[in-house]
Amino acid sequence: MDLWKSIRRKFQVAGQLSFRDWLGLAQAWWLLLAFHMALCRVSLERLEAFTRLASVENAAPADALAWARHQQRLVSLAGRYHLLSMTCLPRAFALRWILSRHAIPSQLCIGVNKTPTALNLHAWVRVEAEAIGEPEDIAEKFTVLNGVG
Repeated sequence: MDLWKSIRRKFQVAGQLSFRDWLGLAQAWWLLLAFHMALCRVSLERLEAFTRLASVENAAPADALAWARHQQRLVSLAGRYHLLSMTCLPRAFALRWILSRHAIPSQLCIGVNKTPTALNLHAWVRVEAEAIGEPEDIAEKFTVLNGVG
């Protein structure tokens, strides 16, 4: 029963996507794969510099923050249905690259949260001081190690 609900939900989500969203989803899927593979071979500093230097395709959208949120949803969706397990780091790099290509200033953030039993790391992207796709209290949960941007 739950399987059919899950399948039905996936078709509902797919039906709500425009053609442009499907193109963005495909781009996000491939970017996630590329950054996932690059993270095994390239330093974080070089990858971050690469995302910052992405050539600008278009002028920044009128409502850059709303557009960035929409792109984050597409990257998240691509990560959810990827063949590989996509963690927050390739997702953040992919989103940062997409935003840079559209002249939207952004900041890649990597944070740490230490508990008695674990050391947790998390990566996200900030646009206009908002952590895109993250809870509002993300800065309280994680101590930001960097704020490259």
